Amino acid sequence: MTQQGLVRDLREAYSGRGMEPAALQSADEVRQQNRAVFNAITYLMLAMAVLAAIVGSVGLMSTMSINVVERGREIGVMRAVGATSSAILGIFVVEGVMVGMLSWLLAVPLSYPGALLFNNLVGSTLFQMPLDFDYSVGGMVGWLAIVIVLSALASLWPALRATQVSVREALAYE
Repeated sequence: MTQQGLVRDLREAYSGRGMEPAALQSADEVRQQNRAVFNAITYLMLAMAVLAAIVGSVGLMSTMSINVVERGREIGVMRAVGATSSAILGIFVVEGVMVGMLSWLLAVPLSYPGALLFNNLVGSTLFQMPLDFDYSVGGMVGWLAIVIVLSALASLWPALRATQVSVREALAYE
């Protein structure tokens, strides 16, 4: 007899006696409900991570734009001594990627205790039991790749603006 068959037989037996059980579920049904809750939490956390990455990228773009404006004279001097547009572009993109990697490096040691705390809270709040905790090194490496790509993209627009600064404009600006 399957679990669903047993649940069906129990419902019929209780109904025949005029009793309606408040909850009667098979282990498979409970497992499916738990899986649905975990999936919802996972997708919510992924959405929050994507939003945080977008906000971080916009912040980096803003910081790099201000950096280009503040370093206008330096850009002019580099142009005056023969720096090419691609060299200036490379300087600002590499700088943005380094800032992104530094932020990732600072976030990694904070993510472990935060994830452990969240794991314990979800387990005790939703399931009244501790959950298994698995910290993914592959996930950290994946986020490093995402941080590098987003940092490069966020730095690209300010870097392109830096390449359009002429020597005369840059040295006259103050």
